Amino acid sequence: MNYPTPKPLQRLADEVDGWLELRCPERALPLITPLLEEPDPRACGLSLQVRAQARLGAFDDALASLDELSKLHPEDAWVDLTEAWCRRRVGDLEGAIRCIQQLLARDPKHDVAYFNLACYLALAGDRDRAVDALSVACGINPDNRVLALDEPDFDGLRTDDRFRVLVRPAGPETPQS
Repeated sequence: MNYPTPKPLQRLADEVDGWLELRCPERALPLITPLLEEPDPRACGLSLQVRAQARLGAFDDALASLDELSKLHPEDAWVDLTEAWCRRRVGDLEGAIRCIQQLLARDPKHDVAYFNLACYLALAGDRDRAVDALSVACGINPDNRVLALDEPDFDGLRTDDRFRVLVRPAGPETPQS
């Protein structure tokens, strides 16, 4: 997610980003206004605003900002992933799943999307589809196996044999005789 910012506003965008990196969204949010007032830096301002709002737990506000950002950048995976993440936090698992499916329709090899889909399906109680989505995520990027080990969204899958096989660490090959 790197939206163009006119040179005169780049320093301001960097300052806002710095406050967000320092986990001080309350310091970042009031600085964003100039980025939202002009068309050229608006997408940058909206993305920074979403990050600040989400950090503050203002997920409904973040969703409103994401709605506008998605109109400016409808193909941006970050927008879909972040919208799904916010929807999950407001209890809209169905909406979160829909966002991820929208992303996967455009990019069927997006391992993070499959991983997040697995999380949301697991939370929704759809164990079979959750394990299937996680299997695809791990097939695309084997590092997802390690991430799945500690992911609390998968707590409901820990007794599932397919899940256990999927996240089992690879051991040394057994020699054949």
